[in-house]
Amino acid sequence: MGIWYNGSWFSRLSIEKRLPLLICSLLLLAILIFSFATFYALKKATLEIGKERLSTLTKELSTLFGQSAQVILKKSSEVAGENTVLMYLQSGGKKFRGETLKALNDLHRDSTWVSEELIDDKLTTVLRSDKSTVKVNVNLKDVLSFTRISPDAGKVGKIYNVKGLMYYPIISAVTVKKNIIGYILAWVKIQATPKAVAQLSQLVGTDANFYIGDIDGSLWTNMVKIIPKPPFKVNLSGKSTEYTDTNGEKLLINVKAIPNTGWLIAIAFPERIVLTGVNGFVNWLFVIGLTLTAIGMFAAWIMSRNITRPLKELTAAATAISEGNYSLPVAVDVNNTNELGKLADAFNIMKAQVYNMHNELENRVMERTLQLKEANKELEAFSYSVSHDLRTPLRAINGYAIMLKEDYENTLDDEGHRILGHIISNAKMMGQLIDDLLSFSRLGKKALKRTKVEMELLAQTVVNELLVQEPEDKYKVQISSLPAAEGDEVMLKQVLMNLVGNAIKYSSKKTEPEIEIGFKEEETKTIYYVKDNGAGFDMAYAAKLYGVFQRLHSHDEFEGSGVGLALVKRIIEKHKGETWAEGMENVGAVFYFSLPKL
Repeated sequence: MGIWYNGSWFSRLSIEKRLPLLICSLLLLAILIFSFATFYALKKATLEIGKERLSTLTKELSTLFGQSAQVILKKSSEVAGENTVLMYLQSGGKKFRGETLKALNDLHRDSTWVSEELIDDKLTTVLRSDKSTVKVNVNLKDVLSFTRISPDAGKVGKIYNVKGLMYYPIISAVTVKKNIIGYILAWVKIQATPKAVAQLSQLVGTDANFYIGDIDGSLWTNMVKIIPKPPFKVNLSGKSTEYTDTNGEKLLINVKAIPNTGWLIAIAFPERIVLTGVNGFVNWLFVIGLTLTAIGMFAAWIMSRNITRPLKELTAAATAISEGNYSLPVAVDVNNTNELGKLADAFNIMKAQVYNMHNELENRVMERTLQLKEANKELEAFSYSVSHDLRTPLRAINGYAIMLKEDYENTLDDEGHRILGHIISNAKMMGQLIDDLLSFSRLGKKALKRTKVEMELLAQTVVNELLVQEPEDKYKVQISSLPAAEGDEVMLKQVLMNLVGNAIKYSSKKTEPEIEIGFKEEETKTIYYVKDNGAGFDMAYAAKLYGVFQRLHSHDEFEGSGVGLALVKRIIEKHKGETWAEGMENVGAVFYFSLPKL
C-alpha cells in the first residue's frame, strides 16, 4: 500500500483533489460492502422463503394427486368387494358373469382407461370389460411384486413404458376371509396435453418444471412424454434443495412421495425467478449508492477547498519568503479559531521572526565580511613582511656565511666548517619554508583554470624533472595508463611534484627503490595513487600527515618543510576531491587523491 501511495499518480495529485477522491473511495467502498452484505442476506432469506413455498406447493400437489388416487382406488375396491365378483371367481366363471362384467364396465371412466380386468390368484385373466381397448403386455408378477397389495386394499402402481407409451396399473385385491383370491386390474394411459401441463405449471408458478417419476427412479415423465432422469438427487426429507441443470441454470427442487401410489412428484423453480425481487432491490441500491457517492464527492470537494485555500495561501507566503519577500501576509479570519486559523496566525508570527532574524543575520554577515577583509589585509601585509622583511636578513645571513666560507676556509678548523655548513643549510631550508608558506597562503585566493589534463603525460613529465639529477638506473618507476582529468594543470602538477618527490625522497635509502603511479575507477570519480617501497609510516599517525609542519620523520633522516602534503590536500579539495594515505614502517606508503570523472 505504501509503495502504491508513494510511487503512483495518486501521490502527484494535490490535496484538493486527493481529499474528495479519498472520501469518495471510502464512501463507495462502504456502500459496496453494505450492498453486498445486504444482497447476500436478502438472497439467503429469499431462497429460504422460496424453498418453504416450494415445499408447500409440492406437498399440496402430492396431496391432490394422492386424493385423486384414493378416489379411484375406492371405486376399484368397491368393485373388488362386490358379492357377484366373489361368486364369479369362486365358481370358476360360471356364475354372475353378466353382473361382474357390468361392474368392470362401470369401472371404466374415460378414454385414458384402456383396460379393466378380473385376475384370479394364479394371475390369469378370467374376464375383461367390453370397453377395454389395449392389452398392456407387462409381467403381472412383477407388477404385483412391486405394488405389494395387502388384503382388502388397493394401490396405484408405478408407471411402465410400453412401446413408447406410458401406462400405470390400478390394483385392488379380491379377498375372502383375509385371503386374496384375485385382483381387479385397470390400466390407465398417461395422456396429458402440453397445454394442460403448461396450465398446471402456471398454477404452480412461472417457469416451474414439473416431474412425475416412479419411486424407484426407473422412469420420469413430464406428463407429456418420457424424459431422461433429471440431474438431481432424490431427497424425501421434505426439504428443498438446489441443483444445476444441463444448461447450467440453478434451480430449487422439492420431491415428495404421492400417497396411495408408487410415484414421486418433483417441482423445480429457477433460482433467478425466486431472486427477481432481490435483483431489483440491488439495482435500486446501486442507483442510490451512486447518488450518495456523487453527493459525497461534491461535499468533499467543498470541504477540501475550505481546507486547502488557507494552505495555498501559506504555500504562497512560504514561497515568497524563500525568494526574499517578507511583505506577503497570510489573511487571518479573527472569527476562525480552528487549527487552520491558528496555523495562519502562527505562520505570520514566524514570518515576522524570520524577517527580524534575516535582517540581524545580514548585519552580522556584513560585520563579519568587514572583519574578514581586515584579516585578509593583515594576512597580505604579513605575507609581504615574510616575503620581503624576513627574506632580507635571511639573504644577509646566507651571503655572509658563504663569504666567510670562501674567504676564511683555510683558517677554520673542522668544527668551524661544520658549524658554517649548518648555517648555510638552515638558511636555505628557512628560505624554502618561506616559499612553501607563501604558496600555501596564496592558494586559497587563486582561481582554478579548468582544462582537460592528460594525467599520464603530466606524471611522466614530473618524474623526468625530479630524476634528472639522479643516477639513471637507481629508481624503478612504473606509470600506468592514467585516464585524463579535468582541473587546473599547474596545480595538479604541483600535487604530483610533491607526492612523487616524497616517494623519491623516502625510498632513496632502499637498495632497489620502486615507485608506482596508478589509478582505480569508481562510478563518479577516479582515484590516482603514488606508491613507494620506502620508509613508510605508522598508521596510528596517518591523520597528522596532511597538517602544516607535521612530520613523521626527523629532519636529520629526511629533509623537508612539512608543508608539501598540506598543499596537496588544499589543491585536491579545491578540485572537489579527497586525499588519504596508507603505509607501514620500513615497507612503504601509498598516497591517494580522487578527482571527479570527466
